Amino acid sequence: MQATMNMPFFFRFRDALATLPSALILAILIFAGIQKAVKIQPHVDDSLVQIALTEPEPPVTAPTPPAPVPLQEVKPQPVAKPTQQQSPRPSPPQAVTATPVSNTPNPEVAASTPPKAIAAPIAAPAPPQETPPPAPAAKPNNASIEASYISKLRAHLNSIKRYPTGREASQQRPQGKVKVWFVLNRDGTLVEQGIDESSNSMLLDEAARKTINRATFTAFPESSWAGEATHRFSAELEFIPGAG
Repeated sequence: MQATMNMPFFFRFRDALATLPSALILAILIFAGIQKAVKIQPHVDDSLVQIALTEPEPPVTAPTPPAPVPLQEVKPQPVAKPTQQQSPRPSPPQAVTATPVSNTPNPEVAASTPPKAIAAPIAAPAPPQETPPPAPAAKPNNASIEASYISKLRAHLNSIKRYPTGREASQQRPQGKVKVWFVLNRDGTLVEQGIDESSNSMLLDEAARKTINRATFTAFPESSWAGEATHRFSAELEFIPGAG
């Protein structure tokens, strides 16, 4: 007992002090809930209410039917009898005397009327004949002229081509086609040349270039490639060993 009395005050009531904060918080929550439940805010509606006074509609009265019209009695009128009229008597027929009509013409009347002139038919003037316009001169077909010129160029190149000579050509004996291009002036002079498709043989490509340089080209036809100072051509040369 004395040991218990000697203990500090807070140590002896430590259990009660430990539950004190919880009890205090619980009391505050209960008090706050009661205050919130008791406090009721009135709801005020600020919207305006419009009251309109209307007059009652007058009662609808049914239209009164018109009064019936009394029927009058129609009396039949007397029919007047037709009066007989006296028909006029026919007059006696009169004698009709026929006068002979002479077919001979009266000389005085015939002399007074001049004879009618017989109008000669007037021939209608013949319409002027329209001279047909002169037929336009036949224009030369430029496409055919150009195609003919190109075929002559290719025939000339194939006629002057030469198979390459030398030890390497005789050993390899290459064979193939070379497609070349070349640009000519209108007077037929060569401007430049090149290879479009190689034959995969340097010997044959070089032989094709020599063929172009060796060739002599004629001038363009007058109506071909109008407005062009130069034109680009192409040709295919085939080289076969032993064919020349």
